[in-house]
Amino acid sequence: MVEYLQNTPSVKECLLPVAIKAEYNILAAENLLIEKPACVSFRNDGSASFDQKGAYVVLDFGKELCGGVRIIACGMAHTAQFRIALGESLTEACSTIGQKNATNDHSPRDFTALVPGLSDLTFGMSGFRFARLELLTETAVHIRNIFAVNTLPYFEKEGTVNTSDEELNRIIHTAAYTLKLNLQNGFIWDGIKRDRLVWAGDLHQEVLLSYYLYGDNANIRNSLEFLQGQTPANAWINGIPSYSAWWVINLCDYCRLSGNREFFQKHQAYAEAVIENFDQCTDQYGEMDFSSAPHFMPYFLDWPTADTPDAKIGTAALIVYMARKYLQQADNVHCRLLIDKLSGYLDMQCQYKQTRAFQILAGRKAEGESAFLEKNGAEGFSTFMAYYILKADAMAGGQNMLPIIKQYFGGMLSRGATTFWEDFHIDWLEGSGRIDQFPTAEQKDIHGDYGAFCYEGFRHSLCHGWASGVLAFIIEYMMGLSLEQGECCRIEPHMWGVKELQAKLPVKDGWLAVSIRGNQTEVKTVQ
Repeated sequence: MVEYLQNTPSVKECLLPVAIKAEYNILAAENLLIEKPACVSFRNDGSASFDQKGAYVVLDFGKELCGGVRIIACGMAHTAQFRIALGESLTEACSTIGQKNATNDHSPRDFTALVPGLSDLTFGMSGFRFARLELLTETAVHIRNIFAVNTLPYFEKEGTVNTSDEELNRIIHTAAYTLKLNLQNGFIWDGIKRDRLVWAGDLHQEVLLSYYLYGDNANIRNSLEFLQGQTPANAWINGIPSYSAWWVINLCDYCRLSGNREFFQKHQAYAEAVIENFDQCTDQYGEMDFSSAPHFMPYFLDWPTADTPDAKIGTAALIVYMARKYLQQADNVHCRLLIDKLSGYLDMQCQYKQTRAFQILAGRKAEGESAFLEKNGAEGFSTFMAYYILKADAMAGGQNMLPIIKQYFGGMLSRGATTFWEDFHIDWLEGSGRIDQFPTAEQKDIHGDYGAFCYEGFRHSLCHGWASGVLAFIIEYMMGLSLEQGECCRIEPHMWGVKELQAKLPVKDGWLAVSIRGNQTEVKTVQ
């Protein structure tokens, strides 16, 4: 049976709210914060009473969740109707559809629900941390419990990384949790509120990190096979030419890490047809024409560079990067032709750090490029491209990766993030409030007032899998892990002044245990 047709193990956790952010016409709302038996009862004691139509409560469950809201109603002789609005930020939960681009796209997060008497029901399936529940009917209602139900994947093995730097640990653990929430139903999603899709480019850092943390898992294979099954080789995956290149990169990196040659050979003909299609779309002067198949945009590296001259340069560099990746797995004449025809783009001047990063990753000489990549710290970073900028900076001998990581990812944490976002710019920090507080009159709403392109305002996802790649970089560079064929090849740490690092990661024959203290590194494989 195909892997994604099998039952995918998952666990559900029920979480009490940790705080009441607002309430109106509710008697004993504080009872919703008290742990009590989660069972329907004829008795109303210990419940919260919504006294009349329009009564509402806004709850904070303490962290980003993938799931819905479970309501346990006490004895009542009628069915009540509630408006339930979920939000990744407090302000999103308190918005209405259309306000600051609040939507129900992909997973409804603002809807009405019927709550009968003596009921225990769960409503909704979205990405959220906050919930606003408003009574829409006239008669008073007694609610015993309101839980958030969080759906998480289950893996037999789960790797861990910890350091002696607490701020860095928060970044590490937030990245790991961001990834975990997006490993759903046997696939790797892009986001849990919006973009519950498999996007080939967005997938790459999740493929790397899910392998590092969970070992060889079906979510990777399912996602790659699903994308292939949706797209003929002469079309563009996800409707974006560069995403077909990303699919090939994902295949190569998965097979490099796992050593699964059978999977590579199963998909080799498709990969080579994609590569040949790129070659046919590129003339001898390196001019690319992708009009042979419909697409959303001809050149795409990431959203900040879209519709700029960097988009074309970045796309060419990405295709060269793909060709070099593939040649590590198998010889291919079209890869060699693409490298020859497109390498001129690697020396072109560019404006954005992510473009320069891919020029370096694709073969541009890295020496002397650190100044460009580290200029003004994390300015110009995007959550999609942070991993690649950091990796190119390491290749260029950069020395400021840790301060930049703290500035960028720590910036999101400083605004209340418990997962990393679809996008973030450090200039959003100036004058903005936290996502778990109502902004004052002088403050910007960091969720509703920012964002661009397809993620303006509240449509912006605050849990996006591609933003987890910072942990993959920490594993590959700070810890210095080189993993191939399911086994550790070497550990070459770069500790950035951090005194200790402890890691336990799944490998083919058990667990890889790594302990780094100062200049001392201990590595062993345990069962």
